[in-house]
Amino acid sequence: MGMTELLTSIELLGSIDEAGKNPSKISFANVFEQSFGFSFNDIYDCQRELFKRKPYNLTKTLDALKAVLVKEYNKRKAQKDKDKKR
Repeated sequence: MGMTELLTSIELLGSIDEAGKNPSKISFANVFEQSFGFSFNDIYDCQRELFKRKPYNLTKTLDALKAVLVKEYNKRKAQKDKDKKR
């Protein structure tokens, strides 16, 4: 379901190809499947399941990715501040 969150979020941003056109949902899903070596089976079913979630659970994977990025940012910032004090 995490890959469905990513694909759907990127798709909803719009204009993701160089020509400014949005690829079809199927072609976009195929690129994800080939790139990451998995199968959605049916992207439409996956997206339906995603949108059946309660609003506070809609972006579990994206929230986890954000938390990891913020943690790493804080770690690097702390290290940089520590190096400055030396």
